[in-house]
Amino acid sequence: IARLHIYYSLLMPDMTPQERNHLDAALVEVYRRKGITYDNQSLFEPDGVTYKPMPTRADMLEVLSENPDAKNLALVESRFVTGSAKRLGQATNVDLDNQFVVIDTSEIGKDLLAAGTFTATDFCTEKCKESRVKKKALILDELWALIGASSNPQAAEFVLECFKTYRAFGAAVIGATQDLNDFFALENGKFGRAILNNSRIKVVLPLEEEEAVRVKEVMGLSNEEMMQVIRSKRGEGLLCAGHNRISVAFQSTQLEYDWITTSRADLEAQMLARQQENN
Repeated sequence: IARLHIYYSLLMPDMTPQERNHLDAALVEVYRRKGITYDNQSLFEPDGVTYKPMPTRADMLEVLSENPDAKNLALVESRFVTGSAKRLGQATNVDLDNQFVVIDTSEIGKDLLAAGTFTATDFCTEKCKESRVKKKALILDELWALIGASSNPQAAEFVLECFKTYRAFGAAVIGATQDLNDFFALENGKFGRAILNNSRIKVVLPLEEEEAVRVKEVMGLSNEEMMQVIRSKRGEGLLCAGHNRISVAFQSTQLEYDWITTSRADLEAQMLARQQENN
């Protein structure tokens, strides 16, 4: 329920204290109707092994609709039950036991990006906690969505906790962002700085001068190192591990390059090559 409070706060940034109370009561009630209480054993069927069916968003909408003071919450929830985001409001039907799982939120829509990214991150963090022995990596691309201006302190604290504690679960946490200004936007950059301070290894790829000045300030780079970041070519960067800083160049194999290139000329050449193979 604590995680769900964060999720709904991202969906409704202007939620009032009264609405938060109504939301909390509805969350408790929707689980109660499934026979799930504060007793941990109530999560299971009588066999003590099988989980009881969990409530869906349709169940949540039903509870919210019974409270006239929660009509704004019910209106938001209806989008995931009968509206355009209906596919996001149903039980998961994806096999999540694969060794390599990609959760793509690129087309979820800007207004749902923060909430969708949080949902994906929440799932991944629970997977990371399942074993302290198994090696795993939590990779958070476009990290600004959860710690930037479009997010809130609760979600940002959740992400920061990942960087602080997940080594204890045998997990590496990797964050990436292209929008440094938004990365440092929430609460004067408090969370962006804290994440950098808790990251043992940092790679700085080529930046414009304004962004490089900010990185110099936050990471304590020298003027020479800052200029190196500005002058770096594509594929080059500055590797920072503790107090050690060295120049690096990333070179892909041809296969890797063909997979990741966004060059129109390259993509056209690949298309022509496929056509010739088929002919």
